Amino acid sequence: MRGLTLLVGLFSLLAQGSLASDYFSSITGLEDLLHTEQYLTRELRSKVNTIKTALQHLESELSSIEKEHTMAASDTENYLTNPVNVYRLMKRLHTDWSLMEGRVQLMAEEMNFNATREYGLSYPSQEDVEGAALALVRLQSTYKLDVAQVAQGILNGVKYGSDMSWQDCFELGQQLFEMEDYNNTKVWLRESMERLRRQTSHASSHLAPTSGPDTVTLNKMEATAKSLFQLGDFDTAFELSQRVLQFDPKRIRNWHLGDKGTAPPEDIEDVYLPKHSDSYSLSQEFAKYEKVCRGEVHPIARQELRCRYSRGNHPYRFLAPLKLEEHSLDPYVATFHDMLSPRKISQLREMAVPRMHRSTVNPLPGGQLKKSAFRVSKNAWLAYESHPTMVGMLRDLKDATGLDTTFCEQLQVANYGVGGHYEPHWDFFRDPNHYPAEEGNRIATAIFYLSEVEQGGATAFPFLDIAVKPQLGNVLFWYNLHRSLDKDYRTKHAGCPVLKGSKWIGNVWIHEVTQTFARPCDVFRDHEVSLEYEIIK
Repeated sequence: MRGLTLLVGLFSLLAQGSLASDYFSSITGLEDLLHTEQYLTRELRSKVNTIKTALQHLESELSSIEKEHTMAASDTENYLTNPVNVYRLMKRLHTDWSLMEGRVQLMAEEMNFNATREYGLSYPSQEDVEGAALALVRLQSTYKLDVAQVAQGILNGVKYGSDMSWQDCFELGQQLFEMEDYNNTKVWLRESMERLRRQTSHASSHLAPTSGPDTVTLNKMEATAKSLFQLGDFDTAFELSQRVLQFDPKRIRNWHLGDKGTAPPEDIEDVYLPKHSDSYSLSQEFAKYEKVCRGEVHPIARQELRCRYSRGNHPYRFLAPLKLEEHSLDPYVATFHDMLSPRKISQLREMAVPRMHRSTVNPLPGGQLKKSAFRVSKNAWLAYESHPTMVGMLRDLKDATGLDTTFCEQLQVANYGVGGHYEPHWDFFRDPNHYPAEEGNRIATAIFYLSEVEQGGATAFPFLDIAVKPQLGNVLFWYNLHRSLDKDYRTKHAGCPVLKGSKWIGNVWIHEVTQTFARPCDVFRDHEVSLEYEIIK
């Protein structure tokens, strides 16, 4: 009896919610979710041992969760950098455990038991679950991933984790439906039904019992089928309804799939656009960006680019030259290799983690920064003078580029988590009200790569056909402005979605003031060459 009481208390916390948002936007904090599920699993295991007969259904579900944690225990970071594992972890904590709570509460009501107990654990919010779902869809779109392979834990041909269950695929499809992303709803619901069909077929061929959908899930399947039917997606609706009738032939349906005389809405194309879409994501420019991320386009060989040793702007560089790789000469984009040691990188990350917050975009003069699906990451701002490592970073950057680093914004350390990305943007400010007049605009950007990324996560320049893969200790540098200090619109760039791994970077933005002699202007303005890239096509 006491064991059942504790179980009810354990699950009651899920209903109350001890929720912290933005787990999906960064790898930092995800271990808390894993520890939460580990704790829940240990607690549930101890109770199942005492009331095993009454909780046989929970036993089968728990075993599958334990397999995940056996895998995670061997390499937690590797486990948490797999977007499929992260989605399933969040979905289990947000949805599956709540379903198990309902079953236990039903038993408790029959035995007149009901209790609540505080645990102080971490749980993902609805925003986190939706963010993880969008991350999978973003990765599908950007890297043209096959849904069936993603469901198998295969990303770009590499098997990283265990398969998604048919329930996982169904819940993902339903979440996407609620977010009005109907095209992706269809493919995930169909994958769910195909996995359910294979599961029941396998069980039948081996004369073994199979665990089909429960009443709650059947209700969800039927409701989703009705909605899809009303939207004109007859095929998916029919497939869902057939599965419902397979497991509950006695259901009385007050709607008829045979009545296809009802025409889909006239604006069906608009209906099938996801709610989170915008005109930019449907533009040719965005399609080009995704191609650059996939490595389908390469720079045209119109410039004589070199990899060479550079003596920089300091006498000692004669003895310790910089390793320079040129990506573009106009606009100038280059990588300086091996600029930061692993020890210094570890120091930076340790300083940043306690200060991490969700990254924001589109600041308005005098207004507040806003979170956006346009940029999914977390960041922290660190003062250079607060640690010798950061002072040395500015010194090395000055030696490498010749620019005066007196007027720089604080170092921004950012971490990109599940499908983390930053869509194409410019680093310079288009509105003069966004930067101090005495410092000027951002003349140059330097990205210190603070981690390797297994797949994805490149810094892409769609107009230059350049994608630079993060390499630990390297610095990617480019000029945002022409020599005339006009904005160079060719420098629009993006952080491609992280497919597998965790991307850490340190951003340095150098302002134009005091650069008169470091980068003097030419006799004539040189900005006209980039004006055509200002308008989205």
